[in-house]
Amino acid sequence: MINTFALLLPVFLLIVFIEWYVSNKKQDKKYNTGNIMMNLTIGAIDQIGSLFYFVCLYVVLDYVYVNYCIFDMHNAWYQWVLAYIVVDFISYWYHRWSHRINILWAGHVTHHSSELYNFSNGFRTSLFQGVNRILFWAIMPVFGFSPMVLVITLKVSGLYDFLVHTQYIPKLGFLEKIFITPSLHRVHHGKNDIYIDKNYGSTFLIWDQLFGTYQPETEKVRYGIKGTYIDNNPFKAIGHHYFYLLKTIKNTNAWSDKIKLLVMPPEWKPINLIEDEKPIVKNTIPLKKPLKKYAIVQMIICVLGIIILLTYKNFLTNWELLLCALIGIVNMAFATMLYNKNYTNNFITNEWIRLLIEAVLIATTIIVYTNYYLLFVLIVLLATSLFLYQKKISL
Repeated sequence: MINTFALLLPVFLLIVFIEWYVSNKKQDKKYNTGNIMMNLTIGAIDQIGSLFYFVCLYVVLDYVYVNYCIFDMHNAWYQWVLAYIVVDFISYWYHRWSHRINILWAGHVTHHSSELYNFSNGFRTSLFQGVNRILFWAIMPVFGFSPMVLVITLKVSGLYDFLVHTQYIPKLGFLEKIFITPSLHRVHHGKNDIYIDKNYGSTFLIWDQLFGTYQPETEKVRYGIKGTYIDNNPFKAIGHHYFYLLKTIKNTNAWSDKIKLLVMPPEWKPINLIEDEKPIVKNTIPLKKPLKKYAIVQMIICVLGIIILLTYKNFLTNWELLLCALIGIVNMAFATMLYNKNYTNNFITNEWIRLLIEAVLIATTIIVYTNYYLLFVLIVLLATSLFLYQKKISL
């Protein structure tokens, strides 16, 4: 069977394209290409990661359901309604704690680190956020919720989450008192002091109203996170707070503070911390037009390739899936870093060598597993390598 959920990805991309087109016509700077590439690459990593962590989630839910379930809903229709409400309630607390506990914030900060806010932000989710969720969701099967119902409900809830990431939908009148609307979610993404740690809800507003975290949109929102973070590397966007925690633990003397750091809020620091922050220096090497085109073409090809891969994943062996996924992700990441001027003078040489290595791996795999998808990947890699060799673009 094909993966029907993957067929929704082109729909989301169409929504992003329409909003980008409107923004481009208005010239309101709500989009830029480098940011879109960052969001798509991070989203691709999460989608590939979800092939693993959704299996883990289902296994954990099923284990709890079989061994610790205390109610039986007998697949009643109301299970779906109750499941959505309970999932939304758990999502609120998971989301809130993800802002107030360092080790959870490390997995969630990726979603907040963009200084632009648009539909493409809906793709910008760290795969660690999906892994962290498993323990929180594991409580629900105890109360009789079927693992399959919960997994499907989570995916449906995720669809709603995607649709609130826009600046073009204004306040929605009385709906602002019931649901988490785009306006209320804009507040959540703001780094204005008044907006910090507000509106954690996913679908329903009632949890924020009950637990004192409700805040309407009252002033222009400034997006992103506080600090000196530069958004030009998808791997850094996913891992930078983990690296911060590791470095801080290393520079902290007291073991109690090392452990405490993991469960304290992001703004907390050990008293005797040895600061060794180095200033962040942006790349000043100009990016020539042919390389911009190269990065965009690479991104388009890889996005199409990842969608096809996710759609037909059940027709591939685990090795084919892993190899093609890694090649797609790595190529997207390097194209993104290139476009965002995060590269060195020897980029062309390194890129050419990397593409040839990938082509050899694919060609070797084709000898064992013959399918059209691998052939498509091989042709793209060889054509790209040939382009770089012939053009010999100097930076």
